Amino acid sequence: ARRKNATRESTTTLKAWLNEHIKNPYPTKGEKIMLAIITKMTLTQVSTWFANARRRLKKENRMTWSPRNR
Repeated sequence: ARRKNATRESTTTLKAWLNEHIKNPYPTKGEKIMLAIITKMTLTQVSTWFANARRRLKKENRMTWSPRNR
């Protein structure tokens, strides 16, 4: 299957979620499933998007959350 890039519409939805949950930018499995359906992305794509978004926020020193213990 060919890889499809995220559209502006789908990332807008994800960014909105991220901005609302900036203190804890870790969506639950249920939230990821919901976001995946809304954005027509796969669960993996949504998870990857959030991982990258958190990395970008950290790089910009906008890190306001306490990272989850790994």
